[in-house]
Amino acid sequence: MTGVADVGQQLVENAGENPYGDDWSAVIETLAWTHDIGKLTEYFQTYLEHKTRTLAPTEELTYHGTFGGFVTAWALAVRGMSRQTTAAGFYAVAKHHSVLPNMRSDFADFCLDRPYVDQQYELAQTQLDSIDDTAAEAADVVIRQATNGAFGWDDYTAKGLETVRTTLNDIRKSGLDAEFYGCALRAWSTLVAADKADASGLGDSPQLRTTPRPDSRALDAVVSSLSDTELPDGTSASAYLDVPQRPLPDENWHYSDRLAALRTAANGRATSTLLERHAAGDRVFELTLPTGFGKTFSGLRAGLKLADKLDSRVIYALPYTSIIDQVDEEVQKVFGVSPLNPEYTVHHHLADTRTSLSGTDDPSSGRDTLHAESWRSGLVLTTFTQLFESLAGPGNVQSMKLPALQDSVIIVDEPQAISLDWWGLVGRVTQHLSEEYNATTVLMTATQPRLLTHLPNAPTPTPLVDMHTTCTGLLRDAPRVQFDLHDSLTEYLDGTDATPLSLVDAAEAIDTNLGSSTNELAIVNTVSCATALSESLLDGRLALGSELLEYLRSTDGEEFNAAAYLQHLATRHPDAEGVVASLTTRLRPVDRRALLQCLDLILDDETTTPFDDVPTVTVSTQLIEAGVDLSFDRLYRDYGPLPSMVQAAGRCNRRFGGPTASVTVWRLDSPADDNYVPSQLIYGDRSLLRPSKVALGELRYGDGSVISEQDMLTTGVETYYEALHTQRDTADRADDLVTAFDRAQGKKLRNESVVSQDYPTQDVFVLVSGNDMEAHDAYARHRKDEKWSSARSAFHSLKPTLVSVPVDEESDEKTPLVIRVDEDSQDYDLETGGGVDLSGRIDALEK
Repeated sequence: MTGVADVGQQLVENAGENPYGDDWSAVIETLAWTHDIGKLTEYFQTYLEHKTRTLAPTEELTYHGTFGGFVTAWALAVRGMSRQTTAAGFYAVAKHHSVLPNMRSDFADFCLDRPYVDQQYELAQTQLDSIDDTAAEAADVVIRQATNGAFGWDDYTAKGLETVRTTLNDIRKSGLDAEFYGCALRAWSTLVAADKADASGLGDSPQLRTTPRPDSRALDAVVSSLSDTELPDGTSASAYLDVPQRPLPDENWHYSDRLAALRTAANGRATSTLLERHAAGDRVFELTLPTGFGKTFSGLRAGLKLADKLDSRVIYALPYTSIIDQVDEEVQKVFGVSPLNPEYTVHHHLADTRTSLSGTDDPSSGRDTLHAESWRSGLVLTTFTQLFESLAGPGNVQSMKLPALQDSVIIVDEPQAISLDWWGLVGRVTQHLSEEYNATTVLMTATQPRLLTHLPNAPTPTPLVDMHTTCTGLLRDAPRVQFDLHDSLTEYLDGTDATPLSLVDAAEAIDTNLGSSTNELAIVNTVSCATALSESLLDGRLALGSELLEYLRSTDGEEFNAAAYLQHLATRHPDAEGVVASLTTRLRPVDRRALLQCLDLILDDETTTPFDDVPTVTVSTQLIEAGVDLSFDRLYRDYGPLPSMVQAAGRCNRRFGGPTASVTVWRLDSPADDNYVPSQLIYGDRSLLRPSKVALGELRYGDGSVISEQDMLTTGVETYYEALHTQRDTADRADDLVTAFDRAQGKKLRNESVVSQDYPTQDVFVLVSGNDMEAHDAYARHRKDEKWSSARSAFHSLKPTLVSVPVDEESDEKTPLVIRVDEDSQDYDLETGGGVDLSGRIDALEK
C-alpha cells in the first residue's frame, strides 16, 4: 500500500482541491491505504494460498472491494471530507477492479434495497471480525495511515459500519450534484492508475516522476528554416517569430511572399497568444487557418511551448486512425523520436502502444505498455475516440490516462469531425477539463464549427490568431482552386427531378480530363462506390497496389521502402499507360500506409520515380480529407457536408503552384447493382445535407455553378454552421449525454461511441507475410495457454493487419477472425480497395 500511496501522490501533485473544497492529496492518501484492506481477511488469504474461492463459507467473503469502500467512506468522513467526496471515495475503492456504474440509481438501490443492503453489511461485519481476529495490528497501521494518524482500527471496529451506513444514507438523501461524476472519475482513475503502476513496478520508474517531452527547439529550428523567405520590406519572414504582432504583409506583395509571411506570423502569434492568455487565466482556445497556412506546426509549437512552461504534456487528438500516420511521420522526422521513446506515445486501437523505458525495442515487460496507455509521455498522439470516450465513460484500463490530463495542453485537430451526437458532451467535458484538471484545450481547423460558442454554459474559445480575413484575402488574389458544381448537383439544388451521375459516367469524365502528365483525386462517400469507380478506371491502367502483397512477402521483416516498391512495380509493368490507387478503410492499415507513401513520392516534384510521367488517378473514401499532405492537380468530390468539400479541396493545388485548379462537386449514384444515393445514405439521416444546400444557395449567384475558394471558406462555412446550429437548436436543446454526465451515469456513457456506427462490423486479421502468420500463431497460442500479457503484446504487433468489415448482423464472436492470403488467394481485394468480403463466410473462417 505504501507504493500505491507514493504513486498516487505523484499523480495528484498539482491537483489542488476537488470541486467540494477537499484536498486531492489527502483524498488519494486515504484511498491508497484503504483500497486493499479487505485482503487482510482470512478468507482472502486462503483464496491467495489455494487459488480458489470455494473454501470460504460464501464466495462473497473473498471479495475485498465493497469492504474497502466501507472503510474508505468512514475514513474520509472522520477526516472531515464532504459528503460528495465521501461518496466518490466509496465508489473509487469499491469499483477499483471494475468500472463505474450509473451511480445515482446504483446508490439509491444500495441504500434502499433493504435485503441486499443488510446482506452487504452482514458480510462486511464477518470480514471485520476476521481481520480483528487475525490481522488487527496490520489493520491499525492501515487506518492510521489513511486518517493521518487521527484514528486507529479500534475506532473503526467500535462504530465504523454503523457510521458508514448512516453516512451513505445521508448522502443519498442530499443527492449527488452535477460535479460528482467528474470527481468520482478522478478519484477512481487515479487509484486504478496508481494500483496498476505499483503492481507493475512502474512506480519506481523515473518516467513516472517526470514528464519527458520532445525538445521544442527542434520544431523551432524547422519553422525557422521554413521562414527564410526574404520579404519585399527587406526583412526575413522569420522576423514574425521574434515579433509576432508586427504588421501583416502588404496586399501588393507577390503571393509567395505574402504566404511565407502569413504562415510564419500565424506560428509566432499562436505561440505568443497562447502563453499570454493562459497566464491571464484562459483555458480554451481556437486556431482557425486555411489548409496550407501552417496550422499543424503553429498549433503543435504553441502547445509544446506552453507544456514546457508548465512542465506538462501535449495531447494531440485527431478524428481517425487513418490520418494519424501523416502526423506521426512529421513528429518523428522533426524531433528524431519514435513511439518507443519515453517522450512520445502514439495511442489508438491500431497502434503498437508501447513506450520502451530504456529507449530501445526490447521485448515487452508490461511496464512499457502501461506507461504508454497511461499517457505519461510529454507528447501523445491519439484519436478522438481515446480522448473523449476516456473522459466520458472509460473502462478500467482506459481510465489510467485521466491523471495525465493535469495541466495538459490538448490539441483537438479537425473538431468538425466530432459526431453531432457528441457536440454537447464535448462542450461539457471541455469545461470539466479546465475546471478539474487545469487543462488547456485548443480546437484547430480550417472550418471552425463554433460548437462551444453555441453551447449553453460551455467556455467561449479565445482565438489564437485573428488572421482569417487576411489569409482568405490571399486566396482571393491567388486562388488555388475553384469549386465547379456539376449538373448532377445543380439540378438537385434547384429542386428539379435530378438524376445522380452514374459511376461509369464519372469514370468517363475523369478519363476525358486526365492529361498526359497529370494526377487526379476522386473522393467518394462509400467503399462500394470506391471499388466500382476503381474498376471502371482500371480498364487499361495499372493498379498501384497490384504487386504490393507479393513485394511485402519478398521483403518480410524489412521496413517498407516506397521507392524500391515503385521500381519493382515499374520493372514488372514497364509499359503502364496510367496508374490507379484505391484507398479505403477496408484495406489493412499497413497497406494503406504503403500506398500513401508511394503516392507521396509520385506527386512530389522534387523526387524522381518511374511513374512521374504516367497519369495517376487516386480513388478514396473520406479518409484522405484530413491529415494527409498530398497535393493533386484536379479533384472530384461527391456531394456531402460543405466543410468536407472544403477539407477535400485542401488536397488540390496545395502548394499554390500553377493555374487555379478545379474541384468538381457532383452528386453520384450508387454502383449499378445497388439502389441508393450515397450522399443521402451517409449524411441525409443526420441532416447534414440541408445546411449544405442552404450554404450553396447563398453562394450561387443566380444559377451559377462556379464558387471561389475564398467564398467557400468564409460565407460558405459560416452559413453552413449557422444553418446547422439553427436546425439542431444547439443552444436550447436537451442533450442526453450531457444529462448522463451530470447524473453520473457511468454505464450509459461507457456504452456510447464517438464514432457513429450505423451497421454491425466484424474485425478480421488479414495475414499476408510469414511474419504476420507467425505473430498470429503466437497470439493464438498465448490465448490458449491463458498467458494474457503475452497475448496482448502479440495482438499489438498484429494491429496493422486488422480491418473492420460490415456484416449482416452482430456476432457474438469478439476475437477477430482470420484470413490467410496466399499468392493465389482472391480473399483480399487490394487493387480496387474492396478489401475483405465476409458475405456468407463468417462461420467458415478461422477464429
